[in-house]
Amino acid sequence: MRRGYPGMLEFPCDVERLPNGNTIITDAGDETGAGSEVIEVDLLGNVIWVYNEGLCFAHSAKRISNGNTLITDTTHDRVIEVNPAKDIVFTSDQWADNTGILSDGTHLHYPNDAHELKDGTFIITDRNNNRCVIVNRAGEMLWEYSENISHPHNCDMCDNGNVLIADSDGCKVIEVDKDKNIVWQWGDSSVLDWPRDADRMPNGNTLIGNSRASRLIEVDPQNNVVWEFQLPYFGNIYDADPLPNGNVIFSDQQRHQVVEIDRFGDIVWQFKNYRNLNEINNNLKNGSFKKVKSDGTPESWTVFKRFSEGGGEFSYDSDVYSKPVPKLVFDRAGAFFLSQQVVAKPGMNYKLCASVMTKGLDENAFAYIQVAFIDQYGALMQDASVAPKGQFFTGDNEWTEDIMYAQAPEGSHVAEIRLVISGSGTAWFRGVMFIAD
Repeated sequence: MRRGYPGMLEFPCDVERLPNGNTIITDAGDETGAGSEVIEVDLLGNVIWVYNEGLCFAHSAKRISNGNTLITDTTHDRVIEVNPAKDIVFTSDQWADNTGILSDGTHLHYPNDAHELKDGTFIITDRNNNRCVIVNRAGEMLWEYSENISHPHNCDMCDNGNVLIADSDGCKVIEVDKDKNIVWQWGDSSVLDWPRDADRMPNGNTLIGNSRASRLIEVDPQNNVVWEFQLPYFGNIYDADPLPNGNVIFSDQQRHQVVEIDRFGDIVWQFKNYRNLNEINNNLKNGSFKKVKSDGTPESWTVFKRFSEGGGEFSYDSDVYSKPVPKLVFDRAGAFFLSQQVVAKPGMNYKLCASVMTKGLDENAFAYIQVAFIDQYGALMQDASVAPKGQFFTGDNEWTEDIMYAQAPEGSHVAEIRLVISGSGTAWFRGVMFIAD
């Protein structure tokens, strides 16, 4: 099976159960940035419709009133509408003489979620602009909320006309009225860790996807937790929707699946067809980067672009060392890195060594080496933000050897070696070793 194979679910984001029982799933794609698509599956798990033409890290897809599908093509900073024949019948790129500019002079920046409202306008979570907006098809800004929220992933229009926002970096969920007053709020960093979805339920309660905590929470209007579901592993839940039958459907990004559970937490439906297409080596290979593939990248290594938000440039550089070494250039938030998967044994202690050089890393940028442990299902065992890392290199640094240590937790199957840059600047890596210590 090849990378980007149509219908293979790799990194599920948005999920929507249709009235006919089918489920629409938005797949962000694989590590290289390939394979993002929208798929529709029936209750038997058959893939009956796929749209994968030109998407890059798409985050959401909604079946709208005319039968078309509204998609946030996230890395391309646009929203598109696709008909069943897979023709694009609307794109936000066409706003303002095909510049994509809104009436307030701004452009969508990494949109994560979009819904069609009853009047035909769109409500969009404009993540990297730290706001939620309501716009019409002509690109006219009708409403905007950006007060004290950071990187929201999801916003929904409630039946009462208010807007419910999952303020992800702010670790809270808020409901605001059209005058931008907060009329309800729940959560802080003590109870929420990166909430990426919130939905108002028919009973007036709010269902929250507490992403990094791998937990679903139902909260009533008086701020009481009345139901919760905890995954026994790190699932990094993205989206969760209440269903008319009382069940909940959600996307489990780490185990590459969409799951429906009942109120007892029992699985009643599941869609999963993932296959790990990465090379898994018994020992780290090509740590010297001498061997090069036909595409110009190092053998046994993957140029990991899923989280690069459309940026990142890899090349070999012959000017900074006696032999050509990998050079990573990046210019934005997110992360861009080289990775390699190596067999890991639970409880074993490992040492990762590499020499790092950096140039021009600004105050918000850094480079580092990392070990991220993966289980037998191809799932990270903890969020990358807290996975073991070496020292953070910022600014300008000459070649510096870094050594870090990590113990494989119970359930480990693979250690993913990562050579990372985040923010604006350049990083070089050489002499990578990964050994049992």
